[in-house]
Amino acid sequence: MPIQLAFQDETIRKVCESTISAKRKLGGAVGQSLHARLSDLKAADSPADLVAWGFAEFDPAANDQLIIFLDEDYRIRIASNHKPRPGALDKIDWAKVSRVKILSIGRTNEN
Repeated sequence: MPIQLAFQDETIRKVCESTISAKRKLGGAVGQSLHARLSDLKAADSPADLVAWGFAEFDPAANDQLIIFLDEDYRIRIASNHKPRPGALDKIDWAKVSRVKILSIGRTNEN
């Protein structure tokens, strides 16, 4: 089952759903990288696959979020969008996550 995406706000939705909007807002290389990572995310069995493939890491500051790497020090920050969350209260089982919310897209120091 493909991973289902939700978005923090309409601006993020527009950038994620339109390659033209992504390239205008983020630049050509980052916009292209964003859509490549979103395709990887949709093709994955879970967000944990992106970590295994080297495209992401678990956020050390927020154990309920994942950071996906893009070009030019840009990052996508995602969270599980399940109620209740899979896993223990203090740690998400990312291998069981099939719904995510994209919280932000920005440079490392902005995100």
